[in-house]
Amino acid sequence: MNLRIETRTESRENASVEFIPGNNSMAYHFKLRDFSSKGLGIIVRKDSKVLKHINTGDVLDMRYYPDEATANPVSHRTQIKHISDPDPGKHQDHMLVGLLILE
Repeated sequence: MNLRIETRTESRENASVEFIPGNNSMAYHFKLRDFSSKGLGIIVRKDSKVLKHINTGDVLDMRYYPDEATANPVSHRTQIKHISDPDPGKHQDHMLVGLLILE
């Protein structure tokens, strides 16, 4: 079920986000796929270990890279709004993770 509340547009070509979920010591880095006035989205493989460490409602400190990983990142507290299947036919074997920047 798609839980997005409004139309999304694609993000900048190399925009990405990095975070360390829960008590994990490993940072995960994902390309930002789309955005709206309400949040951002990333695509995660269904077999990714990160999905074992995140849940809807979690609030994490995330580092956002506006254009590429070498750019100066900006840190924001971010809530995971949903973890859901993408639209049918898109991103097979992946999950859509919706993010909401809180501050």
